[in-house]
Amino acid sequence: MKYTGSLVKKEREQIFKLFLKSFKLKFNEIEKETGIRSNMVSYHLEIMQKEGLLEKRKGYYLLTKNAERYMPIFSNLIGKELSALPVILIALINKNKILLMKRIRRPYKNYWSLIGGKMLLEEDFETASLRLVKEKTNLDCEYASLNSVLHERVQENKIVKHSFILFFTKIITKNKNFIESPYGELKWFNLKDINKKIIPSDLWLIKNKINSKINVDEATMLEKEGKLSRFKIKNN
Repeated sequence: MKYTGSLVKKEREQIFKLFLKSFKLKFNEIEKETGIRSNMVSYHLEIMQKEGLLEKRKGYYLLTKNAERYMPIFSNLIGKELSALPVILIALINKNKILLMKRIRRPYKNYWSLIGGKMLLEEDFETASLRLVKEKTNLDCEYASLNSVLHERVQENKIVKHSFILFFTKIITKNKNFIESPYGELKWFNLKDINKKIIPSDLWLIKNKINSKINVDEATMLEKEGKLSRFKIKNN
């Protein structure tokens, strides 16, 4: 059998998928469950250890802590399914003005938009909002509130091309002197006179939710060897 790149990828995915149901597996269990030849199982396991996906303890293979981060999104990574993407959108306010960015990338290329991006795994709404603004404008700000949650879908010919869950936050700055950004042109707009080409959903949030405030409960808990403990709600 000739092993092509696509076949190697498929077999590696088969092995990773086994660990969605099992905490640890022996070599012969992996070989039996996947039906992959033993020499290729050895090859895959060696590479997956070098890549930091697997570790070996007392004759068993286990996912590393970093690899466990991919478990909830495994189906997305292999292209089996797609999910709505959570995104932070930030109303960056200085008195009666709001800072917007003209997008240079698709989707929504050449539209003005709220500053935003993805929330990192370790972040909450506040830290994500402040980080994204700092990265894209270099402005120091004060977090104000979470204002709205909006599910947005974009269709073309009855096909959903994009789906976003938008978390709309507001932060305040006393400084208007931003740096030029590689992400797109930045410009201050008067809140009462926004007449540029703006993403419709962003414009709706600005017009309707800029002074709103909602509470979203945030929780943390610990896990050790599959056992959950210390569930805690963050006080907002």
